[in-house]
Amino acid sequence: MAGSRSLNKLAAMYSPTFHLFLWPHRLLFLGPAFDAQPHRHHAAQLALGLHDRLRVRGGQDQPWQEAAAFYVPPDVPHEFDAGDTPCALLYLDPEGRECEDACHRFGGGRIRLLDNHELPLATLQRLASGDGNSPDAEQACRELLGQGVSTLRRNLDPRLQRALTWLDEHLDDELGNRAVAHAAGVSESWLSHHFGDRVGVPIRRYVLWRRLRLAIEAALGGASLTDAAHAAGFSDSAHLTRTFRDTFGVAPSFLFGDRQAIRAHFIS
Repeated sequence: MAGSRSLNKLAAMYSPTFHLFLWPHRLLFLGPAFDAQPHRHHAAQLALGLHDRLRVRGGQDQPWQEAAAFYVPPDVPHEFDAGDTPCALLYLDPEGRECEDACHRFGGGRIRLLDNHELPLATLQRLASGDGNSPDAEQACRELLGQGVSTLRRNLDPRLQRALTWLDEHLDDELGNRAVAHAAGVSESWLSHHFGDRVGVPIRRYVLWRRLRLAIEAALGGASLTDAAHAAGFSDSAHLTRTFRDTFGVAPSFLFGDRQAIRAHFIS
């Protein structure tokens, strides 16, 4: 690990801001590492040390391994130690196309250690320091996943756009594919096939991510956990906390600490 002097300089460069880039199917977190005791989460995760290497292990009965980055498939128990280095944490929806591609590339069911040559490190460091934008974040994610320029959501079919607009207006409702298909003017089978292919996640997962996004927006705007939960269509704060922890492995409480330290970027 790096010496304390260089890490102190690094902390001054990055602290205390956290950057969140949130899409309808993924989340990228950049900033000082938070508590990462043994846990699991339903989202797949790519974790990178932005200045130094990370330590990771599959459980407390397993030895620590050190790497520039690592990939964790959905629902795999793990623990990591970032020391004092800021991190980039990319979360992918477990039912989305990108998670399927990542599991195919890195291997499903196990933690995969990654080397520096596989990482867009310079771009992520710029994003973590606040010198970057949403297109930079998108490109960094594509490079992490070994993909070219994204075609998701580009030149979206008007019928799918109608479906997305309708969904965003009815997030508080109990939503089914039949109602969405009717609003979009298409058959359920057409919608099921083309929605996941072009948006990147199935409809119910899109709705979940939109609700989480609304909760984050409300929390950062000053709402209490209960009010953020209700604003996003969750039944109560416990429902929001459980969903957030199941998806990302941590409680949403870090959003309610120093809200001024979090910079959120919401991407369509």
